[in-house]
Amino acid sequence: MKYLLIIFVLVVHVKASAIEVTFINPSVPGTPFWDRVTAIAKAAATDLNINLTVVYGKDNRIFNLEAIEQVASQKIKPDYLIFMPYDGNSEVSFSTLENSQIHFITIERTLLEKEQDFISLPQVKYKYWLGEIFHDNETAGELLSDALISSSRKNIRGPLKMAALSGSFSGESNQRISGLQKSVDKHENVELLQIVPAIWSRERSRSIIHQMSSRFGKIDVAWAASDGMALGVLDSVKSGYNEVNPDMKIGGIDWTVEAIEKVKSKDLVATVGGHIFQAAWSLVKIYDHHQNKNVFVKGSDEKTYDLHIIDQNNINEFYVLAKKVDWQRIDFNIFTLTSTKSSSYNFDISLIMNVLNQ
Repeated sequence: MKYLLIIFVLVVHVKASAIEVTFINPSVPGTPFWDRVTAIAKAAATDLNINLTVVYGKDNRIFNLEAIEQVASQKIKPDYLIFMPYDGNSEVSFSTLENSQIHFITIERTLLEKEQDFISLPQVKYKYWLGEIFHDNETAGELLSDALISSSRKNIRGPLKMAALSGSFSGESNQRISGLQKSVDKHENVELLQIVPAIWSRERSRSIIHQMSSRFGKIDVAWAASDGMALGVLDSVKSGYNEVNPDMKIGGIDWTVEAIEKVKSKDLVATVGGHIFQAAWSLVKIYDHHQNKNVFVKGSDEKTYDLHIIDQNNINEFYVLAKKVDWQRIDFNIFTLTSTKSSSYNFDISLIMNVLNQ
């Protein structure tokens, strides 16, 4: 009986010492990209002794704010909250959490420049805003455009006609478009015909590329700010519309399973990604912060990790991501400063691919 009591006390202690984190998934269940973000985060939470609660923002800034307000009003609040800010209500979201004294970490830089400037940087205006986990969306847009142009140049020496599908009217989409334009400017004989907002919709993208092909004639390259929109363009190409170029070079951003499969089959040129790990990286830093590591620096403006391109050069290495992945195979402790005794993070995707390809 004495030993049973000791074991019970130990179990209760371990459970009580777990870090309580709530992640507001900005989308809805069933969204390929965000489902994978959540699955990876849950695997990381298991490794890091974190109790992870997932709630959903339903692809809407109003519902996202409601989710934040609900967490803030709880009698027992989480130790940390992870969420993606939305244009138009970031100030009220941040103020709500600040007033509730909930430490929070934001993922991605999705805000328009004016709103980003207004909320400032972590711990400057809001002391409970510990830090950001973000990548460079401009570089992502440039990487994709460079790959599409390079692929097209293997067959076309003359002028290239390029169409672009942007997402919503957000900072995230704008930054990716900025990278696209940077790429186009450095290449000769590339005509960017038009940038059309498809609002991240596969369905809209199907009709948009058809309409653009009818207006401009043969389109050589279709750049899309997300995989979903790139797949919408591909749907239109495969449907056999006479106006749509069957040899169009298409690419997107997100590393979705279907997009990786289409790179393998050479239906897509490339997909850019790596941000499926962003919530997991947030948990790694939260874990280290909880171990008294100085990982969240006031006023920090440095990106957390890089995105990478999957194309014909590395598809065999990355194709495992198109399959059902057991994320529990990865020990996320190998990324913590606590375990590695390192002074800086090494969020290197190759470390993960080495494990998954074993």
